Amino acid sequence: MRRYSMSLTPSTAGNKPKLFLIPPPDLPVPATRGGAVESLITHLIQENEIQQRLDLICVSAPDDTAQEQAALYPHTRIYYLPHKDERGLWGPMCGVMRRLNQPVPLDPWYNRVAKLVKEEKPDLVIAEGGNLLELAHISRQVGRDKMLAHLHMQTQCTPDLESLYGGVIAISQYVAGLWTPTRPMAVHMIPNCVDVSRFCPGEKAEKAQAQALREELGFSKEDFVVLFCGRICPEKGIHRLVEALRRCEDPAVKLLVIGSPFFDDESDSPFFSQLRQGAADLQEQGRIVFTGFIPNEKLPAYYRAANAACFPALWDEPAGITAIEAMACGCPVVAARSGGMPEYLEGSGALLVDRDEIVYGTLTAPLPEAKPMTESLLEAVHYLRIHPRIRARIGKAGVERAQAFSRQTYYEHFCRLAGVGAPVPAGTEEELPSEAPAQE
Repeated sequence: MRRYSMSLTPSTAGNKPKLFLIPPPDLPVPATRGGAVESLITHLIQENEIQQRLDLICVSAPDDTAQEQAALYPHTRIYYLPHKDERGLWGPMCGVMRRLNQPVPLDPWYNRVAKLVKEEKPDLVIAEGGNLLELAHISRQVGRDKMLAHLHMQTQCTPDLESLYGGVIAISQYVAGLWTPTRPMAVHMIPNCVDVSRFCPGEKAEKAQAQALREELGFSKEDFVVLFCGRICPEKGIHRLVEALRRCEDPAVKLLVIGSPFFDDESDSPFFSQLRQGAADLQEQGRIVFTGFIPNEKLPAYYRAANAACFPALWDEPAGITAIEAMACGCPVVAARSGGMPEYLEGSGALLVDRDEIVYGTLTAPLPEAKPMTESLLEAVHYLRIHPRIRARIGKAGVERAQAFSRQTYYEHFCRLAGVGAPVPAGTEEELPSEAPAQE
């Protein structure tokens, strides 16, 4: 008996390229509980229902709501594989087999994935983030040339990764620049996307809904609402934005904080608890509102309800999906000059501020020569507050810029990657030279 369930309809793929997508087993697909990787896969699946140019297969963590929604996408086969963190005897067995040069995964979940890959015989296997080394046995099974690693985070190339993957997909030039292989390897540039048909300024009814939401959240028409949306963790810099609000002498400037430590899977953490406790007085004054996790389909109304959006990342942000969402809704953006974020915001008129420290995991590196970031954030917010015409101009430019990150464009990139459609335009795919230096 098979130990998985799936959303299955008879295959009518014909000669369509078959892509097997493997995200980590943390959150479900479709993205009913959030997650950047899972949301991007969902966009791909949704667009494939319309264009039907690819034969898509995906594995996912089980979830009742996700499995119900999967029925809406008959042109994608989604396998739901139960995942357990307890490895029992598998851990020691894995160690023995690896010493015998057998490429086995530490997480046995990937063994079940490998069986599905063997059955499906895909043209391409795409590792959608997670521990890329866990797919070593799948690479040996299908061959390195059929393996692609989708780099959703900063990833340094290693000899082991080079031996497993014939190419990578980078979500920004920043991420691509960190991948420095020692052998020729294709680096495909595919920026992240949002559904610009939902994330948009909206018509009269949507704008009325946004105004009603402002009132529901306790904001008046005269308030200047700054929105933060993202994971609530130190590297996202939300605490620096709260500091800036505390120093702001304008009582009409309010802060709307949307998010949780890990999407819908984790609603609290020591950092989040400490952040709320430290802002208790601001909450009592009605100057800050914490909403917790908000499902993606409800977010457009929140962006429309805000006067500006701020993303003060202290780490090197690989890319910015929330920034695209804000731009697409016509919400002016203030962001840290961090990682791939400037690439996404280019041409939008967004205000970029420099960091005064950089967060690396649990470590923080101060930048003594930098201007205090709290001061820069205050200045940027104040500038947008007192210049409504400039704010409107930035909002309009952001909407135009966001069209480059549509779901349709994202899907087209994957079709070209699979050999369907026109050749990839120059500059969207880079062949790295064999003499590229190894990453240190």
